[in-house]
Amino acid sequence: MRRALVGLLAGSVLGLGACTSAPVGDREVSEDGPFECGIAYDEVRGPEPGEPHGSLRDFRAADAVCDAWWLDLPDDFVPQGVEVTTSTAYVVGHRAGAVGSKPCQLAAVALPSGRTRAFAARLDPPGGRSDSAYCRHGGGAALTDAGLWVVETSRLWLLDPTRLDDPVLRVWRLGDGVRGSTLAATGGRLVVAGYRPDGPGRARWYDESALLRPGVTTLVEDAAGPGEVAMERSTRVPPRLQGLAFTRAGVPWFVSSGIACGVVRPGGRPRDFVPGAEDLVVDRRSIWTVSEASSTPYRDPGGALVPRLLLLDRAAVEGGGPATCEP
Repeated sequence: MRRALVGLLAGSVLGLGACTSAPVGDREVSEDGPFECGIAYDEVRGPEPGEPHGSLRDFRAADAVCDAWWLDLPDDFVPQGVEVTTSTAYVVGHRAGAVGSKPCQLAAVALPSGRTRAFAARLDPPGGRSDSAYCRHGGGAALTDAGLWVVETSRLWLLDPTRLDDPVLRVWRLGDGVRGSTLAATGGRLVVAGYRPDGPGRARWYDESALLRPGVTTLVEDAAGPGEVAMERSTRVPPRLQGLAFTRAGVPWFVSSGIACGVVRPGGRPRDFVPGAEDLVVDRRSIWTVSEASSTPYRDPGGALVPRLLLLDRAAVEGGGPATCEP
């Protein structure tokens, strides 16, 4: 450990209450107590994916990392989304593979141990297994009172995260012009955002209660017909968007990344972040994120790794100065 932090584990959702003191490893963490950041290789929890290499990739925001987990999951699991309660991290991803054949997967990870409590190797529509209609390339996640929302390119899924043996509750289609890459929830709205490599993308805002009405099957941009819900508004998001989250005050945080560079934008200001970062959760003093940088398709051939799940000091990230890389 290299640096002291006053911080905390992320706040809870699904009616579990506000931020509470919680153990992280052998340390007791609270809103008012000290917390050490800047971790070493042997302090990352769980079995390292692939062959052991014994080194962490160096990046500018590394001193803001306060805890990290390799995750005891299949080696070909590619993390994409994350949501966190007081005792569980829900990590959404997909199996590495060819385009069109990357099934969405979901892990419930116990905190602070990092032990996998449950794992869904594939998400199928309600009613049974389907070799044509299963979820592919799961992106961002959002946890609300209704359940765990997961977005893919052309569909939106609602899951019951307490029953990963049969988690799917409902599925919606994304209509023409609506593209899913990542997802967030704020103020009773679901925000579905798209990825564009060469310019700004769009985020489309939907009333969650309207989506949950019986008979609704499709999210559209406007002029909703039977079974459709139109977006309330559209907002601009940065290029190469990988993750989106909102603070309790409703301020958006955007993550753009490549395997060698991660940038987070708190309220639009670019700051150095985690290489390969995808989704994130922003709490009053902490940030959770997942990285795909050490997944099978993207692993550094030189052996330096990035943990799959990371907890960072929010103040250290925000105070790190302008970003020094461009995804």
